[in-house]
Amino acid sequence: MALRKAVWLWAGLGLCGWAGAQSFSLTPTAFNINPERTNTAQVRLQNQTLQPLQFRVEVMKWSMDGGQAAYVPTRDVVVNPPTFQLGPQGAQVIRVGVLKKAGADEMTYRVFVRQVSDTATAQVDQQDAQINLSRLINISLPVYVTPPNSAAKVSFRMNIGGQTPALEVTNSGNRHLTLRQLRLVSGDQIFPLGSNAVLGRSTLALALPLTLPAGAAVEVRYQDAEDKEQRAAVTR
Repeated sequence: MALRKAVWLWAGLGLCGWAGAQSFSLTPTAFNINPERTNTAQVRLQNQTLQPLQFRVEVMKWSMDGGQAAYVPTRDVVVNPPTFQLGPQGAQVIRVGVLKKAGADEMTYRVFVRQVSDTATAQVDQQDAQINLSRLINISLPVYVTPPNSAAKVSFRMNIGGQTPALEVTNSGNRHLTLRQLRLVSGDQIFPLGSNAVLGRSTLALALPLTLPAGAAVEVRYQDAEDKEQRAAVTR
């Protein structure tokens, strides 16, 4: 019996997935471009396994819609190579080039690197059965085209009007902010929310599996780009 599962490795916000994903290294984990200096960037993917793997690459424009990430095809950015085979213990450099002229606001895209073969397998023994799990590797890499004078400006609000409480993170600035190890804190309760990027002039909505007592003081804490803890109040 074969089970196939897609595993996303959200580069730049931490890698997650099955144990085999730890046999890959990716440096750096984002395409960061200062348009006043260059319109290109690159990352290096290293295969530390003994299996050859085939990948295809595409780039999408990245925005926020209704508090969630939205992706649409774009011709603003070209990526090279569009397909490649990563040999055993081999490496591949992936390059992007931005064709669109930058303005005052940051431009954001994502590069998707998707495995097109199913050679990566793991075997699980369950009682008398042996199940082969065939898992396709998928990597999502952010592309940030960031003017030097751009800045993020975020605020946090609890939205309890819907069926599911949500933390709304609004960025009224014109560049993204990555909130690493984001957590909601109320008294001695801490609710981890993972790592998230909120784009400029956008709102990110994060579902909360909890209902806080009325009037309870709430704040968020996260690690910034320099790994320093930041704290901010949450309005209701």
